[in-house]
Amino acid sequence: MTEPVFDLLTEQWIPVLDLDGNADEVGLEQVFLRADRLLRIVGETPPMTAALYRVVQALLHRAYGPADGAAWGALWEGTAFPEEPLVKYLKDKRSRFDLFDPQWPFFQCAALAKLTPSTPYKLVAHRAVGNKVTLFDHTTAQDQVTMSPAQAARWLVTNQAYDPGGMKTPFPKDKSSQKAPCNTMGVVLLEGATLKETLLLNAPTYMPELERGTKAGDRPVWEADDVPEGDPKPRPAHGWTDLLTWPSRRILLHHREEDGRRVVDGVVLTPGDRYHGSSPVDEKMAAFRQPIGSNGKPMRDKPLLAVRLHPIRGVWRHSVELLMSDRREENRSRLRPRTLHLIPDRVADGYIRATAVYTLRVFGQQLDDKGSVVEAYLEDQVPAPVALLRADDPVLGALIGTAIALADNAGAALRHMERDYRKDKRARPSSTLDLDYWPHLDSAFATLLTDLGDRWSAGAATTDAVTAWSRHVRRTARHAGERWARSGRSDVNDLVLMAKYFDRFLTRLNSLIRTFETEVRNYIPREEE
Repeated sequence: MTEPVFDLLTEQWIPVLDLDGNADEVGLEQVFLRADRLLRIVGETPPMTAALYRVVQALLHRAYGPADGAAWGALWEGTAFPEEPLVKYLKDKRSRFDLFDPQWPFFQCAALAKLTPSTPYKLVAHRAVGNKVTLFDHTTAQDQVTMSPAQAARWLVTNQAYDPGGMKTPFPKDKSSQKAPCNTMGVVLLEGATLKETLLLNAPTYMPELERGTKAGDRPVWEADDVPEGDPKPRPAHGWTDLLTWPSRRILLHHREEDGRRVVDGVVLTPGDRYHGSSPVDEKMAAFRQPIGSNGKPMRDKPLLAVRLHPIRGVWRHSVELLMSDRREENRSRLRPRTLHLIPDRVADGYIRATAVYTLRVFGQQLDDKGSVVEAYLEDQVPAPVALLRADDPVLGALIGTAIALADNAGAALRHMERDYRKDKRARPSSTLDLDYWPHLDSAFATLLTDLGDRWSAGAATTDAVTAWSRHVRRTARHAGERWARSGRSDVNDLVLMAKYFDRFLTRLNSLIRTFETEVRNYIPREEE
């Protein structure tokens, strides 16, 4: 067997932060063996971070399981991941992790060698190459550019998870491609104090032979032995690690020696496997919710939609879907990430503290209306108190949902204020109204979640936490409205008109606060009142 040219198991290519915040790069072996001394994986973009985590999670499942709660607990209580299971798993698979293996290059298709490569920056979504147009980058297909193998490996993994849709190099004939699966959702990660904790917190039970947590025929992309033939066809996922390493593109890196080092100087990128399945059934690192109709009511006859990130409005608006279980509705109205389902059991078994507070980090990217151009990379987070993850109480979920609805309704009141003014004055819309409101609610809602978790687990009153939130929403919405009212022209008639709509907004806002206080009383026990 020839020595690997770039061994992803040992070469440094995964960007990480250590516990002191220092940046480093590690290989797939060290990402486990040093996980207790590392803080987190941090890619160049949020989609890259999410894609790298998904590959690492797939390798964790194949090497470590865990087959049941006891196996998970043994890994959790150990200082570091044991080396023996990893060595045993990789014994006959090491060549499959060679980025440039002539027969089975990692996450690639060797059959593409007959096609002419393009610039390697075709892998990078924010580069303007071919028919991709971006605002700031001016790379062209004719530019002579190269990547290091480590860079190319990171963008290869990212591309498989997040490549936009559109026309690709045909192989053999088909050149149209779906957007890669992770574009359709916010990828959710429960983050602990170390990388080891994070990987285990997101590792549900996994035992393919008994179909625990996956299907019997599950395998990641590096275990697949089928050579792609003909045009790609839709297919279901074979299991959880298959979905984590979904080959949405057939790709082949072209490489050469340059000044004594190996560089990637080209890539062939063609359509790959099309996912044909149900994401709420197959996907474990996403939250799902019922779609909302134009009347503002849930569309119960429609399939669940994945929670996605918004460029301005924080992901905390979906905290109920992200954090709370839905046993009463049997997950018909919402579904939190299924990686979180076993957290209550881990607490009951004594592995996780009931008072622990983790971070729920969500990654995504926004595409244009055609789904072919990246407009924004997105990353957001909310606190994840274990007390809320354990809570099997519909009242708590309703209380959080009511708090979110207050923020939504106040934001709608601001938009109505401006809309009515524009209709009367035919003025141009403001570009700052949402920016003056939504970003200023993030930290206050994080405090609300943490306080509710602490008070709920301690059996203490929740009144103060809820009252503090309503006051912050009122204050923030009023401040945004005041800034809007002051932004008008100095014309007296215009100022009078803006003042009229601002007064109407204040009346509506006060009504929303009174309604919120009335609804909250239905959820707070009488002894708190």
